[in-house]
Parts: sequence; structure tokens; C-alpha cells
Amino acid sequence: MKFKALFISLLAVTFALARGSNRAQAQSAESCGNFDFSSGISCKIEVEGGCQAQCTPLKFEAACTGGCSVEADTQCVDSCGTQCVLTCDPSLLDCFAGCHSECDAPTQELCESNGTRDDCADVAIAECDIHCNESCEVPPSDCQEHCNRCCTGSCTTQVNFDCNLSCFAELEGGCDVQCAKPNGALFCNGQYVNASDIEECILYLSQQGIDVDVSARGSVTCDLSGCEGDGSTGCSAASTTGSAFSLLLMAFALLTFWRPQRAGQKR
Repeated sequence: MKFKALFISLLAVTFALARGSNRAQAQSAESCGNFDFSSGISCKIEVEGGCQAQCTPLKFEAACTGGCSVEADTQCVDSCGTQCVLTCDPSLLDCFAGCHSECDAPTQELCESNGTRDDCADVAIAECDIHCNESCEVPPSDCQEHCNRCCTGSCTTQVNFDCNLSCFAELEGGCDVQCAKPNGALFCNGQYVNASDIEECILYLSQQGIDVDVSARGSVTCDLSGCEGDGSTGCSAASTTGSAFSLLLMAFALLTFWRPQRAGQKR
């Protein structure tokens, strides 16, 4: 009976740890903000001057994608599409390039009329990148489809211009602040990650098998609670699930090899 109680206790602890690990992993994912961490992604920490130089609209595209989703005005798409079809060459279909050719000029005008940003050209390109990538996700097969997708990307950019601009401004402020901190800012595939908690995000990425280069910090020590210090080339953390699995193995080992001694059995 004592053995049975011990075994049940070990199982309870195992499942509690596994449940806690899943909960912690979900919380860590939220700490990374709006970002698509696909396979083969490369992440690194940047600090101080070199970091702040990367706080630009072109580095905020991934973090702002999907945040502004007002649909394109039909009249805008139709007007643009009519002109596009007249000059379309079926042998040179490139949806992304075509979308930019329709998007860059009107977005640049919106940018200039909206304020006096020195990086106006970068803002226009970044905003067009966001919506042209979305509209050109499926390659067009003919000029009509090509122009419809290109013009949809352009018109969607224009109608969401102020929303995207606000996103860029918010991320720029957050990026500058994060760069000034000792733990720096996180960039993946060259894009800024708007992480609410850098260490929690690094922990989440390590659980997904994504190593983060933190060499810019100097030397660093990492464990399940996060990373501290000022250096190291990468950071990974052990998973609580591993501890739970070890306990489960221990429980089965006890079940297999430990038998209660019978009364009067010789030792």
C-alpha cells in the first residue's frame, strides 16, 4: 500500500510539472509579441548604438503585420487595375514588384503630407512591403489577376496608412528604450521583436529549439528563470517537461524493480 501511494504521488507530481510547463510556455509565447517564428529563423540580441541604428520602419514590418486590416477601397482597386492591365506584360509578372510600382508613389505622398519624418521613404517602402506581401501571397497566373493583387496591396496600404504609421512610431520608441537597457533588444531575421519580456521570450524560443545569440551582452548565465550577466554566444534553457519525464521514468522503474518483501522472506 505504501508503494502504491508513493507511485500515485510521483504521477501526480509528474503531471503537475508537465501542466506547469505548458502554462509557462504559453505565457512565454505571449511575451514575444506579434511575430511569426518560422523554422530556420536566426535571432540575436543587439545593444546600445548599433542596436538603436536598427530601430527603423524597415525593421518593424514583421511586428506590425496583421495589426492594421481595413480592406481596400473597391473604387481605388478598380481605378488602379484598369491602368495596370493596359501596361501589363504577361512575360514579366512579378506581383511584389508590381505592387510596389503601384504603391510607392501614392504612399510616399501620404507620408509627406502626414508630417515631416526624415525617413519618409523608408516608411512608404515598409508600409507597402507589409500589404504587398499579404496580397501577393498566392502568385498570379495572368495580367488581370496580377493587377488585381497589385492594386489591392497598394490600396490596402493607403487605407491603413495612419494605422501602420502609429505602429511604427510606437515600436520605434520601444526599440530605442530597449536598446538602452543592459539586456538589449531582440531581432530575428533582421526584424525587431516587440517583446514585452526579453528573458521570457528567449526562454520560449529555447523551448522551440531556436537559439538566441546574446554575444553582444558579453558573458551571460542562462537557466529556467532567464538570462543574467554580460556575455556568451547563445542561450538555451532546460525544459521543465524533461524533469517531469524523468520523474515518470523513476516511477515506472520503482514499479518494475521494487517488490514488497513477503513476511518471513529471507534477505
